[in-house]
Amino acid sequence: MRGGPQAPHPRPLSPPRFTPAQERGAPTLAPSFGGGQSEDARLPSRRDVIAERGISIPRRGGLAGCLTLLTLFLLACNSGPTGSGQALVGVTVIDGLGNPPRKNQVVWIEDGRIAAVESADTWQAPHGVQLVQLPGRFVLPGLIDMHAHVTIMPLADDGTASGDATSSVKGTSSAIDHKASKQVLATLLAFGITTVRNPAAPAADGVALRQQVSAGDLLGPRILTAGDALARTAPTFGPFVATPDDVTIRQEIQRQAKLGVDYIKVYSSLSPELIASAIDEAHRAGKPVIGHLQRTTWTEAAELGIDAITHGAPWSAAYLPQDDRDGYRGNLRDRLTWLERVDFDGPEIQAMIAALAEHHVVVDPTLIAYQTKFFADDPRHTENPELHLAPELSRDLWQRHSFVGDWTADDFARAHAAWPRVLELTKRLYDGGVLLTAGSDLPNPWVIPGVSLHQELQLLAKAGIPPIEVLKIATHNAAVALGLEADLGSVEVGKIADLVVLAADPTVLLKNTRAISHIFQAGRYIDPSAVLSSLE
Repeated sequence: MRGGPQAPHPRPLSPPRFTPAQERGAPTLAPSFGGGQSEDARLPSRRDVIAERGISIPRRGGLAGCLTLLTLFLLACNSGPTGSGQALVGVTVIDGLGNPPRKNQVVWIEDGRIAAVESADTWQAPHGVQLVQLPGRFVLPGLIDMHAHVTIMPLADDGTASGDATSSVKGTSSAIDHKASKQVLATLLAFGITTVRNPAAPAADGVALRQQVSAGDLLGPRILTAGDALARTAPTFGPFVATPDDVTIRQEIQRQAKLGVDYIKVYSSLSPELIASAIDEAHRAGKPVIGHLQRTTWTEAAELGIDAITHGAPWSAAYLPQDDRDGYRGNLRDRLTWLERVDFDGPEIQAMIAALAEHHVVVDPTLIAYQTKFFADDPRHTENPELHLAPELSRDLWQRHSFVGDWTADDFARAHAAWPRVLELTKRLYDGGVLLTAGSDLPNPWVIPGVSLHQELQLLAKAGIPPIEVLKIATHNAAVALGLEADLGSVEVGKIADLVVLAADPTVLLKNTRAISHIFQAGRYIDPSAVLSSLE
């Protein structure tokens, strides 16, 4: 991070401890590869392994046969190195680094990490390794959703997300709905998302949820979490805290740091002076800063040393032509005007892109969270057949508060016409060397857990980013942004074995990221179908 002592990542990372399935009632958590897979995907017997080494096992009975079998078994056991874990054989590896796919590979998983990535033609399987034949399958790193509010908050009496709840996390007072949060976490994992950044949460609850997943008490992606978002005045909904001056900002950051958050989140109403105070105090505490900004421009924040910015456009009046700035309020309808009037080739936007790249500020555009608003008149969102995957309380909230409930047909027509400009700005950030990541911004209206990140990847491709680069954005780039690239984000020897196995090639058709057959989290097999079935 800039402006403070550098750290490899917010917290030391090691493979999470997992409680045995029978102790938690979790679905199909043992490494069984037979569920719904072809015979080629079964785990081989010792006879299979020995036969693959060219040793014929006699089947005749008697003492001689037993001695011969024992001799050959001992020879087989002592003829080479030994190992453990599973090896995925015959797969095409998409490494997450942007390199071309490598066909007919072996990915060996041992002790929660990747022990080998080699050609299946030359790899010599150590004794004791379970071979899983997966020809025609594609292996890529586990996906990382960089904008997933997994601490789902209950509804207040007016139907908005409230910070007051009677539900509990591990028996303590909580501001989240634990049942809904548990459902979201499991759903995300079933869609191949093995890590999330929770960019704003009630601080104590965000940390508690992170710890429960890490301890294996909850099934879900590993979590890195921010606390309550710092705002000049706190909105009446969601995880916000009022920090109107330098003193309250520093006190709140110290409180959240003591609780153990991974990040500090600053919100759109803060001035550049208060953003500077937040960055200074957070970096003193060793915490990176994420910004949802508007009053402070992206250019100003980059120069102040912010670490990451969320969402696909800055929406600040300062980027508009001078004559269009007066009367601009920055609400959702005004943002259509912003898109219509802003000059992407003008000096303001060009300076912004250059500052983001120069200062290594990470941006997650959350395109899907904008598309579901700009096209909230489209049944593909409001009547999506996968809406049942979202918690009931989220669906209830979306019906009551969609952010565009007062829009007219003309407003939606303008939004549809302006939508390509959102995609264009994302492509300009990419072309300008800004490090992009992928995030869904769940639980925004019609943003379905799991489904939405795959939609986000397709939107990044529609913006003009090549599919192989989109996959890098959702894996390696995210790991770099989190400071965890030594452990996550690519299919390489030594990395934690967070892997997704697909039945179709995502570099040919990006929607094939949905064709998930196997998931591994820290080397542990997860059956995605069984997880989703358990939630029904």
